Amino acid sequence: PGPATHTASVGAPARDLRPAPDFSLQTTDGRTITLAEYKGKKPVILDFWATWCPNCRRDIPRQNEWYKKYKDQIEVIGVNLQEEPSVVRAFETQFGVVYPMALDPRAEATRAYNAIYTNYHVLIDINGTIVKTIPGDIREQDFLSLINSSSS
Repeated sequence: PGPATHTASVGAPARDLRPAPDFSLQTTDGRTITLAEYKGKKPVILDFWATWCPNCRRDIPRQNEWYKKYKDQIEVIGVNLQEEPSVVRAFETQFGVVYPMALDPRAEATRAYNAIYTNYHVLIDINGTIVKTIPGDIREQDFLSLINSSSS
């Protein structure tokens, strides 16, 4: 896929309305996770991150708390940028992360989403459409807007 196209009105967040590319990645607990398994069930937030990223270390604990609060209504998938599984598992344990952490050793998902840096979030609605990208920290309001857009 080529570069994403963004359209936005003044004061509105950029909307990136294109089908979210599916992927199949291993999680740190050894299972395979695909984006397609959530289509029609829950909206998804993809978080492209790395253990060495200071912004990720700040953002992930908050994101984890919101996931605990809203996990029945939304899925979060952390997509790690090509680090060793043992490093990712140690981070996951240290920070008590409860959402799935996927390993992207060949950067396939990273390339598919044009995620060229860490702490980059992609919001995908229940129909599997990318509705927003957030470079930088995510907010609780982003969770709520995605949940609300998918329930209407």
